[in-house]
Amino acid sequence: MKTVPLRWLIVTPFVVLALISGVTMYILSSVTIANIANKVGVQYIKEVEGRIYDRVQDFVAPLTNIMELNINAFSNRPELLDNLTSVAGRFYEQAIPYSQMTFISVATTDGRYVSSSQNPIKKGLHNIAANFVHKPLTMEGFKYDPRIIIGDKIKSDPTFAYDPRVRPFYKLAVKNKQVTWGHIEPYYGFPALGIDLSAPIYDKEGKLLGVTATSIALIELDKYLASLDLVKGAYIFLAEENGDLIATSEKGKLYQTKDGVTTRSNLNSHSNQAFRLASQHLETGMKTLDVEGQKYLYYLRPIALKYGKKWQVGVLIPSSYHESVLASYTQSTVFITLMLFLCIGVVGSLIAWYIGKPIQRLNQVANEKDLKGVQMLPNPLSGISEINSLSRGLSSLADNLADIMQNLEEKVAERTSYLQGENEYLLENSLTDELTSLYNRRGFNQVFEQALVRAQQQEQQLTFVLCDIDHFKRINDKFGHTVGDFALVSVAMNLKKHVRSSLDIVARYGGEEFTLVFLNADIVQVMARLNSIRQSFVDHPVVNDQHITMSFGVVHVDEGGYISAEELVEQADKKLYQAKNTGRDKIII
Repeated sequence: MKTVPLRWLIVTPFVVLALISGVTMYILSSVTIANIANKVGVQYIKEVEGRIYDRVQDFVAPLTNIMELNINAFSNRPELLDNLTSVAGRFYEQAIPYSQMTFISVATTDGRYVSSSQNPIKKGLHNIAANFVHKPLTMEGFKYDPRIIIGDKIKSDPTFAYDPRVRPFYKLAVKNKQVTWGHIEPYYGFPALGIDLSAPIYDKEGKLLGVTATSIALIELDKYLASLDLVKGAYIFLAEENGDLIATSEKGKLYQTKDGVTTRSNLNSHSNQAFRLASQHLETGMKTLDVEGQKYLYYLRPIALKYGKKWQVGVLIPSSYHESVLASYTQSTVFITLMLFLCIGVVGSLIAWYIGKPIQRLNQVANEKDLKGVQMLPNPLSGISEINSLSRGLSSLADNLADIMQNLEEKVAERTSYLQGENEYLLENSLTDELTSLYNRRGFNQVFEQALVRAQQQEQQLTFVLCDIDHFKRINDKFGHTVGDFALVSVAMNLKKHVRSSLDIVARYGGEEFTLVFLNADIVQVMARLNSIRQSFVDHPVVNDQHITMSFGVVHVDEGGYISAEELVEQADKKLYQAKNTGRDKIII
């Protein structure tokens, strides 16, 4: 059978496919309009959102700027607060340029209060409010007089008792000792929301002088969103982090008052389903929402204001805005794409049939994991030279593997046996203290965790003891480290002699510190064993009449008690230190 190189067999048809694809892609270049259209939608959203973001920042900036200006002035010149009439003129001039600025005020620690006030609905109507002019702590409204500042009393304004020191803006600022945002609430007597910013005033010695505050009406933000020229079916909202609405592009109340209780409108309870659905996705970024079968692009971005306040702006536009761009291209795109797939499918099927059949045979014998099947492959296997070369290579490899497999099992068994022995030796050394042959810290942790779980499951008593050789450094210094090592071994043997080898645990915890764990033994039994250990030290000196004493910290857990390993160690360690610090050679329970 005549063979041909595999690369020619693959290259030739795919050159033809490449030419077809090139022409087709040229025709289908218009399909990229889909991506462009989607980007148009995203760009539109971000442009609108950017305008709103900048508008909000510019809108709120006077609130923080005037606040910082007044804090600086009063802190550095406390004498200004002695004459609040002059301060009223200062506030009036500060408020004039800003139609949204409703109040600029200051309250002193003796209860005096003055503010520049502006009607949140009728912009430009500025007055002065003060509680000290005719009677202390009595609020009155006054006209502004450029000569004397506080002019005639406004008879239509109510007169009422007013102590600013009990008001939320004052108390919050003093409590927080820093610039503090108030809650968004409707103005009393006006259909508009507002927000205030207050801050304590201190002199250079840190003495509290009073509280200054500013407030803005948010109605202009609502009007601004409603005035934006949006695509049909688009929605915009400005909300707090909890979803309470500040402004929207939709008509509707932002709050309602019933029986003296004000309730803010929230995204999750809004009459507009798009807003309700948006309330479930208050994460920053771009998303796609389905509102009653209509797809929307939805983008949410936080607006970080000064002093920790954060609002959120959300923009939703219907997908039909950018998908309409694709309508005229859909039919031709589908037809051309189907034709392209058909061509590729026919050519691919022919190639798969010619190349796939011998490869399938190779795959079959390889998956059967039978060397004899590979050795019995026909030669030649295919009309493709590379496949024939692969077949011969596999057959040769199968022959070599058959020879190797005859001796492989014996070598593997021999090596496995050797490694098992090595692993057992390494494991034993890693868990045992080389000097005392007791558990080391790692070995103790391993068996202790298991013992603690078992004791808790079976509701058994457990006693954890942490003990330490008293003045061990003196032994090393006086007799040398060889005797010190002998002392450690003697202690280990003494401890091990007084525990139950089948139940209890003894380990070298580190240095001259040891630990004992008594399982299913009451505290009386444990104390008897510990006292026996101490007596053994008295009866048997280590060297040259040198006796060892130890201090013990004991934690006992009754049946059914639960405590973690870390808590046991911590409590025992504290009791050990108590024994050390109160004379040593003691057992502290």
